[in-house]
Amino acid sequence: MQQTICARVSEKLLTKAQRLFTGTIDGRVIEILQNARRATATEVRITNRDGFVTVEDNGRGIDDFQKLLDLGGSGWDEKLEAGEDPAGVGLFSLAPREVEIASGNRKIVIDKDGWTGKPVEVTKTSEKVAGTILKFRDEKPWDMALVEKHAVFAGIRVIVEGKYCHQMPFCGGEAVHYDNPGCKIEVADEISNYHSQWTSSWYHGRVLVNFHGQVVQLDYWPSRNRHSLVILVDIADQTDIRLMLPARTMLVENDAFEQMKKAIELEYYKYFQRQKTHCLYYKEYLRAKELGIELPEAAPQYKVGVLWGEYNEPVEIAVPTNFKLEDGYLCFEEDFKDETSQANVHLLSALGDFKEKPFVPVTIDKGYTGYSWSNLPKVTKLEVIKGKEKLRHQINCNEIACFDKLAITVHTSDGKIFSSEVEMAVVTELPKGKYQWSQQTVCVTKDARDYLSSENIWFHLGGYSDEGDSFDTQLYYFEKELNEFWHQLVGPYESLRSELFSALSDHYDLCDKWQKITMLTDESIEIVFKNGKKERVNPPSA
Repeated sequence: MQQTICARVSEKLLTKAQRLFTGTIDGRVIEILQNARRATATEVRITNRDGFVTVEDNGRGIDDFQKLLDLGGSGWDEKLEAGEDPAGVGLFSLAPREVEIASGNRKIVIDKDGWTGKPVEVTKTSEKVAGTILKFRDEKPWDMALVEKHAVFAGIRVIVEGKYCHQMPFCGGEAVHYDNPGCKIEVADEISNYHSQWTSSWYHGRVLVNFHGQVVQLDYWPSRNRHSLVILVDIADQTDIRLMLPARTMLVENDAFEQMKKAIELEYYKYFQRQKTHCLYYKEYLRAKELGIELPEAAPQYKVGVLWGEYNEPVEIAVPTNFKLEDGYLCFEEDFKDETSQANVHLLSALGDFKEKPFVPVTIDKGYTGYSWSNLPKVTKLEVIKGKEKLRHQINCNEIACFDKLAITVHTSDGKIFSSEVEMAVVTELPKGKYQWSQQTVCVTKDARDYLSSENIWFHLGGYSDEGDSFDTQLYYFEKELNEFWHQLVGPYESLRSELFSALSDHYDLCDKWQKITMLTDESIEIVFKNGKKERVNPPSA
């Protein structure tokens, strides 16, 4: 026997109605405002009294109350069905709350069991309601702070406790309309505070899409760089762009979705065409050309130097007056076997003394390779020449060594040689024992104590660690060890001499008066003043 089957809604689904949505109060506000707008309402009034929320709209009202509890049956006209693809489940966002609904001269009260199939009686009322009124309890009042975010781009007037919510178009006057797939697109360099409410801390690189007040983030960006821009998409009344049902927090990836992405890409590159200048990567510049959008070359994007620190800093390179990019030299890490090469290139430029043309290394993101201005000569070879070693010390599990002389030499692809004595360099030393690893050693001359800050040296000895003590505490202990290194370099009693004079500097009454202070073995001291007077200070008696 032939079997016939048909689709039906399971009663179990009705018991899960409240879980078809986000489950948040924001989700309920969105759904109720969307329902009012689809009912051709131009105004929605919201009040809060005695723990109840009342939502009143001036829409066309309810013809068939049965459709309110018809899960999936929207009852909207064909034009709205084609343009927005409503799911017919919006009212179920209020489940399982008890809701009183009035429209025309009829009213119903849906209790918890009414959402899951219990018959709900439709009663007549003596007072006729133009539009629709909803009354229910929620976890907190629907106040201005909650509602306005969802009302500002909804296209209808919303009044909360007698005060009007702000209204504004989602896109500005520069937006471009696309009939296919049915949207307006704007690329801008800033957004309003109302737009920002829909962004998150990881917003960068996402597009904001407004679906009549329901705003979603699209995780898509036409290029690798973000350029501090924002892209806004405002959905038109007639569109094939769809939101994922039922919660409508994501876009459906259909053909219209792909057409929208293509339109976004076009408007993105047209934005830079209007600006006359840009900093797009070279591949993106070529992509714009593929799309028929002619752009000039990107403005030169580079940094002088090759080292940067987030907390403590490397030695700063002084950029020569009237420096031009074509006078710089590129240094890429993969061009060298030794990972210390970039540090030494930077140190040569920062500390070197050059009689003729200065040596200035520059860093250019490889994404810009291909532009004419990125074709610079490179550093091809680097050498560090060390003199006689004076002292070696371990700091922060790394080693610092002092030499009587240090020099760095670089060779470049245009045949130039730059060489100079420096106060600091970094070298990789081969392991000294069978089971030891090669290590990096910071090499300095004694002049480094006068010409370099402790943070300049700390940078190359590991610098600040996020784990452990604060920045100031770590720097304090580093400087203490570094000073001990400098003291040992001077002589065996330099630490003692330094500490004594540091202690004396705290005694302001003696600073300008004493000529000689003698420490005796009985722990007394004898002070000879500049005026010839002597004074003996004995230790306190037992």
